[in-house]
Amino acid sequence: MLVYEQDEVYTIPTSPDELTVSGKLRIIERRNGVVVEWRCADDENSTDSDWAVINSAAVTFTHHNISDSVEISTSRRNVRPISIELVDLRSYRIGQDGSLVLIQRDGTTHPALAFHTGSVLCFVEVLLRYVVVKKSEKDCNLYLVSDKKQAAQDEELLSMNLVPNRRGPIGPGGLPQSAPQRVWGFLNNFKRDPYTTTATTLSKFYDVVLYAGVEDNVRDTVGREDDMAEIFHSLNGFEDLEPGFEMLTEKRILNKRPEVERLAPMTHDEFQQYVDDDGRVLEVDPLKQRIFKGGIHPNLRRELWCYLLGHYVWNQTYNQREERKREKENSYYIMKQQWKTISEDQESRFNGFKERRSLIEKDVNRTDRNHPFFEGEHNTNVTLLHDVLMTYVMYNFDLGYVQGMSDLLAPILYVTQDEATAFWCFVGYMDMVYRNFDMDQSGMKQQLKDVQQLVRLVDPELMSYLEARDSSNFYFCFRWLLVRFKRELNYASTLRLWEVLWTGYPCPNFHLVVAVALLDTEKDTIMENKFGFTEILKHINDISLRIDIDATLKKAEAIYLQVKSSSHVPESVATILNLPQQDPQPSSPWPPQQDGRSGGGQDGGSEVVSRSGEDMTHDSGDVVEVLSNLGIVGVVSSMIGSAVRHLSGDDDMTDAQLEVPQQERQEEEREARYETALSHQFV
Repeated sequence: MLVYEQDEVYTIPTSPDELTVSGKLRIIERRNGVVVEWRCADDENSTDSDWAVINSAAVTFTHHNISDSVEISTSRRNVRPISIELVDLRSYRIGQDGSLVLIQRDGTTHPALAFHTGSVLCFVEVLLRYVVVKKSEKDCNLYLVSDKKQAAQDEELLSMNLVPNRRGPIGPGGLPQSAPQRVWGFLNNFKRDPYTTTATTLSKFYDVVLYAGVEDNVRDTVGREDDMAEIFHSLNGFEDLEPGFEMLTEKRILNKRPEVERLAPMTHDEFQQYVDDDGRVLEVDPLKQRIFKGGIHPNLRRELWCYLLGHYVWNQTYNQREERKREKENSYYIMKQQWKTISEDQESRFNGFKERRSLIEKDVNRTDRNHPFFEGEHNTNVTLLHDVLMTYVMYNFDLGYVQGMSDLLAPILYVTQDEATAFWCFVGYMDMVYRNFDMDQSGMKQQLKDVQQLVRLVDPELMSYLEARDSSNFYFCFRWLLVRFKRELNYASTLRLWEVLWTGYPCPNFHLVVAVALLDTEKDTIMENKFGFTEILKHINDISLRIDIDATLKKAEAIYLQVKSSSHVPESVATILNLPQQDPQPSSPWPPQQDGRSGGGQDGGSEVVSRSGEDMTHDSGDVVEVLSNLGIVGVVSSMIGSAVRHLSGDDDMTDAQLEVPQQERQEEEREARYETALSHQFV
């Protein structure tokens, strides 16, 4: 039964190259439940339920360069319909413009829909007949959807007053609105994994119970109770935890994040201010800083990319540059002839070359084939893409070709529109990112670890959340870093981002800060929807082509300036961001040690004491050392483990024997997640 229908609900294009497609949004009651649907208006009678093919007016694409403009038309665009069972709807987002984005429990994030007639509020009004909607506490545009039965149980929990009151804003019933979720989460996790849940909960009380009085020598009872209440409400990781410890991250205080502004792209006239009469670029660093702040106008992009990628030399004259260009062009065609003249007989005994050729032929036929520059059968630009990659194999046979390189070359060929120029620019780009293609993937894994270090400093709350959900490996960022966000952005945004990164400002690893900025943007959606690893991976894939590159670059620059201006930045982060090393600060012992001096003791302190006193000092020191090294989670885990082994009769089994299979399982799980990320994001 149809209970809601709205015509003229349009998809919002993610780039100027895309169509705005009209469709109908419906809410339908069926025997097995309620369904939310959006379908293209032109495809109502189609028997194909998977795709709607739009045959409307042709779309014109325009490529700007110095010499001319190229216009290519296409009359076909594919738009995927939306169909969600209401039980699978986790949340929705309403934009400032009244647009609607539907988000499923598995992390699927659907394209934004705009209401040209009617209002999104009418849709929400009908939706409220079947579900309870709660506005996010952290994101004013995000609304969380829950079943009415679950909402009624939450109200019962509120009336039971299971969680003590806290200081700060109070929700309905005298408790924070998230209290029911915390209680239900705790009970569900205790039932599912009592060992882990107990250890994690005890760790929450660790600082207050064991180290009470560190900052203040005297703590009153009221203050202690307030601290306990705060801890109860800090159990925000218990809503839907998988078995495993929740990691408590030490929060470092950073300076306030500044506001930054971007500039307009650099034009040809502005560039001439940096060039002398003979063609030399005189002020390279100020020029790079200007490109970092605004990018390059399309009419100037071909020339400046050759500088940024090392094909042109900054201080050469026009004549020197042309001479160098001819030499490089001749060198390219000599290498091209080397592989083109290899006979079939030679290739049969040259397996390395044969394998690389086969992989290149497969990849170029699926690289950007929906882009007008590469689309269509017998496209000569696809042939050029193939030839440049084959020539690079001869140029650098040690590295050869690895999947992903075609993604890095395609935009360069699109901008330069010259085979030899594209090759040498590609060589310059590969010199920057060759570690991305290590056979053991050590370069990629190191970058993922670097992102982890940055997030741990910039957003410890998000880091704690990811650790609790076994997602702190950041494998969902793999594709971002491998091809420098090329598959996440439309072509115009990719070109803008790459030329900003090639300047090397404000630090060589600025692409990692861009990744942190994107995670910061998606943080509320991930956390409020309680996404786990698989859901995060799905959500990250779904936001591709919907990223605002200007807003992301603003946020990334602001994060960099925030960290740079802060004190006590960890050495690892300072190294990643190429920040000057800070003077090491003396650290006070933790936990604080009592003065070891006794009655008539001298400067020797605790050494001049009786034997019994020495034993006591030594024993208490051991306890403190154990607590400091292992933490309360480790200590409690060991105690519970010992008790379990005692009750089960496995006292003879040593901790080392237990740790080995556990470590092996953890390593296997990490490798499995890594392979999952690769299969979902890239292959």
